Amino acid sequence: MAIDTSMPVLIVDDYKTMLRIIRNLLRQIGIVSVAEAASGADAVSTLRGGRFGMVISDWTLAPMKG
Repeated sequence: MAIDTSMPVLIVDDYKTMLRIIRNLLRQIGIVSVAEAASGADAVSTLRGGRFGMVISDWTLAPMKG
């Protein structure tokens, strides 16, 4: 399966270390267009402001639900 390395990716996590780990893993497979959000609210705002081919998100981002 081919990976579109030009695809913009949004990673969402409230733990900075996890953001760094995921960014580094994406870089290893050639994806360099990566945006980060540290909360659910930040993620919603970022999604409204741009287009992303993939979102990788933490399951629990208090205080948001769902």
